[in-house]
Amino acid sequence: MPDWNALDDAYGSADTVGAMLEELDAGTGEVDWDVLWSHLCHQSTVYPASLQALPYLLRAALNAVPAQRIEPLVLAGAIVSHADSAPVQLPGHPQLLPLLQDCTAQTLREVAQDDLPDASFLHLLQAHLAFGGERVWSRALAGVLEGELSGVCPACQADLYIVIDPPQAFVTHEEWIGGGAVRTAVIEAAAGHPASESERWLLEMARAHRDGFVDTLRLLFGTSRCTQCEAPFELREAVRLNG
Repeated sequence: MPDWNALDDAYGSADTVGAMLEELDAGTGEVDWDVLWSHLCHQSTVYPASLQALPYLLRAALNAVPAQRIEPLVLAGAIVSHADSAPVQLPGHPQLLPLLQDCTAQTLREVAQDDLPDASFLHLLQAHLAFGGERVWSRALAGVLEGELSGVCPACQADLYIVIDPPQAFVTHEEWIGGGAVRTAVIEAAAGHPASESERWLLEMARAHRDGFVDTLRLLFGTSRCTQCEAPFELREAVRLNG
């Protein structure tokens, strides 16, 4: 058992969140997932206590029915994705990430065809990618839900809006919401084979469970040009530079 008093979370000493995790492990009491998120991954920031929470989140998922695995797996995925070091290593738990990834894959197989909200589906995809060490789409894929992602031009470092909300698909470095005229550059969807195993897997999952996401993913894996410096770039690189 970790010494929670010696670990920090978002609010200082992790004794409170440690007690919550011990209750989760014992199966006693109600778990407030919003509070756990607030302590362990507040605004995508990860703390020493967050990493120590991962085995508890894995056990919670393994002991739950499929529909109740989503909360612990998605929180664990966010912690792993936003941790400073990659891959995450926790002494005494050498199989932690493979077990988390296997549990996430099984959960996706079991619940993706149910009435699973698109947000939960995408967050499980992100978690699976995080456990496998993917650092771009494990953080940014949920931007699909908002129809917009943030990027940075690889050439001039301008901040970019990447808009993928159909029927719009464009890039601009100017504030575009509000109806004013702005310079835009069209996004060219990726054609041919995906650039990585992670992107191939995402397309396969979309085809199998959310066919409406396929065209959006091909946009994310595509190219455009910077409206400030005119340099062409791959969207995945612009998203990666945004961090």
